[in-house]
Amino acid sequence: MNVKEKFPLVYFIVLNYNNASDTIECVHAVEQINYSNFQIVLVDNLSTDDSETILKKNLPEHHFIQTNKNLGYANGNNIGIDYAIQNGASYVCILNNDVLVEPDFLSILVDYSEKNPEVGVVGPRVCTYEDETILESAGSVVDLNHGKVTRLYSGKNETEVYGKEIFCDYIGGACMLVSTSVIQSVGVIPEIYFLFYEENEWCLKIGKAGFAIACIADAKVVHKGSASINKVSGLSEYFMYRNLIVFMKRNSDFRNKLRFYPYILLFTLKSGLTKKRGWRFLGYFLDGFTGKNKYSNRL
Repeated sequence: MNVKEKFPLVYFIVLNYNNASDTIECVHAVEQINYSNFQIVLVDNLSTDDSETILKKNLPEHHFIQTNKNLGYANGNNIGIDYAIQNGASYVCILNNDVLVEPDFLSILVDYSEKNPEVGVVGPRVCTYEDETILESAGSVVDLNHGKVTRLYSGKNETEVYGKEIFCDYIGGACMLVSTSVIQSVGVIPEIYFLFYEENEWCLKIGKAGFAIACIADAKVVHKGSASINKVSGLSEYFMYRNLIVFMKRNSDFRNKLRFYPYILLFTLKSGLTKKRGWRFLGYFLDGFTGKNKYSNRL
């Protein structure tokens, strides 16, 4: 038996937008892992710089897909997911291009997943780039009464989660491992958001289908931060608040909404009356309610 055949085939999906240097560093880190059966798919969301040329030159051994349009996080990753499934992947690892992985992280996640098929999504502990001993998150939970997302163990030393299996509401999109059988059962990442909240809804949907979500904290990655997002002024803030409304409309029940809508109204009034340019939040929220995306023709 071929050594690779002993291990399930994992496809990494690495999405790039105007950030080839981080993508190259991310891929080189993946190339050093101790897992023997994986492929890497590079998906470029129609970068406006010379990313495509640079990636093809520096990473010629990996499959490259050009989307020909900036499709956002979910749609871009879904193109890679579709390719992975069509080519026999047992698991798909969504990996942000600003993430650096530890050599054993995938072996830990796959081994756990193989032994616990009732867990639909697994992820590693995520540490900060500035101090790799400090946790950015070890899974997250969602309060559907206020739309609040809490990163578990954020700011804590990584030693606090060693050996832990942390069940949660969702695994952040920076690094998540999902079996293709789960994806084929539940569907791919929701594409309505463009940016932010899509992995929240995907994990909630997987959870509602009867699967657990867990951070396997002995696996580790380091997250630099959203370099590609921050290149567009105001983009992050806009989609964070707009998509909060979209997410709550789609995923909260009637009782949640009875608590959430008064809360968001008071937030809007307080921001408008007390903050500089505070009424901008009203515009974000209105776009969320109506489904408008002011960046739809600008990206």
